[in-house]
Amino acid sequence: MDRLILVRHGETAYTAEGLLNPDDLLDAPLSPGGEEAAREFGRDLAAEPVTIAVTSPRLRARRTAQLLAAGRDLPLLELEDLAEVHAGAFAGGPVTAYRQWLQSAPLAAAPPGGESVLAAADRYLAGLRRIARLPEPVVLAVMHNLPMRMALNAAAGADPVAGPVRALPHLARRELATSDLERAISALATWRAGAAAPRSLSPRR
Repeated sequence: MDRLILVRHGETAYTAEGLLNPDDLLDAPLSPGGEEAAREFGRDLAAEPVTIAVTSPRLRARRTAQLLAAGRDLPLLELEDLAEVHAGAFAGGPVTAYRQWLQSAPLAAAPPGGESVLAAADRYLAGLRRIARLPEPVVLAVMHNLPMRMALNAAAGADPVAGPVRALPHLARRELATSDLERAISALATWRAGAAAPRSLSPRR
């Protein structure tokens, strides 16, 4: 891999209403506006020499990847490791409720029926390492907010969670070169292994 194009998935009906996508209950499709915005973004992306698309298995990410790759004969690689953090009992509910819970809980804590941010970070590391080993030169990765945010902060030398990249808008685009991705992987691994971890997180799914 020489170049990684990161794109956050399109809007769903849940995110449009300020709700968490209910990953533990059902698979959330893109909203009509999310579909149209992804199609338009795909037209803008058409000039890029993308050679493979990588996505999580979640419908909103898979559908976004399909729309971004429309008209191309691209291989599509699904990685469960790139799925958004599992919110458990908060899934399908207000983003604000989950955010408030996270602000008072250590990152090692998991909500009822869900997953901790640190456990999710372990998955993200595995997913990013898999991407770094891909032989294709230009990789398009459709991401969820938290893994994309953590990768970008780590690549910039900032704390993966408390760094400047927070809530990314839908279809936000960023790029990482091979060296950037390697730096992100190294920094994220070091942060994950550290004894001290930030306590608060304010994600948008």
